[in-house]
Amino acid sequence: MSVIATRRGAGHIPADSPRVAAVQRMRGLVAAGEFESAFALGERIMASRPPAEVIEALMYPLDRGFATAPDSGLYDLLQTLVRRPTVRHRPWRILLTTVLLDRLHWSSEALQESERLLELPRRYSWMRWHRGMMLLNNRWDFAEAATEFQAVLRGAPQYWKARALLAEIALSQGRSREAFAAMDGLYRTVPEMDRPAILVWRAEMRLWTGAYAAALHDLDAALALAAATRASPFPLTLCWRGAALLKLGRLPEALRDLDAQLRAHPEDQEALIWRGEAKRLAGRCREALADLDAACRFGNSPMWAYINRALVRARLRDHPGMWADYFLVPLRVRSYFSWRAGRDIKPGAPPHAVTAQLEAILDAGRGVRRSEQYLFSMWLKPLARTVPLRYSQASTRMDPGATPRPASSSEKARIITGGPER
Repeated sequence: MSVIATRRGAGHIPADSPRVAAVQRMRGLVAAGEFESAFALGERIMASRPPAEVIEALMYPLDRGFATAPDSGLYDLLQTLVRRPTVRHRPWRILLTTVLLDRLHWSSEALQESERLLELPRRYSWMRWHRGMMLLNNRWDFAEAATEFQAVLRGAPQYWKARALLAEIALSQGRSREAFAAMDGLYRTVPEMDRPAILVWRAEMRLWTGAYAAALHDLDAALALAAATRASPFPLTLCWRGAALLKLGRLPEALRDLDAQLRAHPEDQEALIWRGEAKRLAGRCREALADLDAACRFGNSPMWAYINRALVRARLRDHPGMWADYFLVPLRVRSYFSWRAGRDIKPGAPPHAVTAQLEAILDAGRGVRRSEQYLFSMWLKPLARTVPLRYSQASTRMDPGATPRPASSSEKARIITGGPER
């Protein structure tokens, strides 16, 4: 699963940022394959101690247009990168290689490449954000991810989103008091322009815990503060306010916010899922199906879209479609809720049994409708507590005499692109 590039406003630069032109120029140079010029410009931007949003844009050095580019275009870019080796700007090359591998869904290779970031001087440790996100999304390794986000803060103390991710990790591990205390402290210490975003982030965490009224209060406060400071609203504010209103049973208001969110951000998958759910609850099944079909076209296995679409199809008496979506829900989720209900759901089971289980999953998920796997820990608790085996320990146990070495980007290129090592 690729890193989160569309949530939290990742890669978004405020229109009034004095460095916006430089960052956009850097992204254009990357897209054109002019890597040395792009990386030199990135160094100059970082030397100016930019604010958090500019640092985040540098973490995502591909132009936003590349988000919808065909994979072949990203392969071309990766091949160009690895066929022009140089010792100059090595940290930036590792960063871009990691991002490209991850975007191309070579998840294990991306994680291996990111190990090379650990060797870099402290001033580049902000680049370890991607590694932290991959450890969360692909390995569910909260402890190692926390280590990476702490390293990000050593390299860029102003990048407050790493502190917010650490609060999320605390929440996911059941330490809610610590998590919300961290967000409260963060609100007091960030620049005024960032405070609306802190409120929105805290509101999302409240959604996850079922505190819908408190989430709505934070979101209303964020919009008011953004208006008072003439700041642009955080990109996801209306999505999550619509979610909070839905959960509070205020469907017309929820649909108003979700419609506005999708007018401004038609690519927002989570907003499509929430709006599809709201329309389903309002009995507007055909419209709900259109939104949920659109959410499923992202290709990242959106479980919450499958669940809602199965419920819509059941209401439309499309039972083959209901079963097709039901079996797209991860097996561990289906089996866990079958166990809780004391009844296995197998082909031929009555539709009402299927819909009852799907409704139970939605209820357990509370305000989670994102697809990132690490968020499962917010609502689906294992019956046994597990401790991840560290990769270095695993290598040592398999071969005590071995010295693990991450594969170089040029070695991966021979596998991925067919290009020679040069």
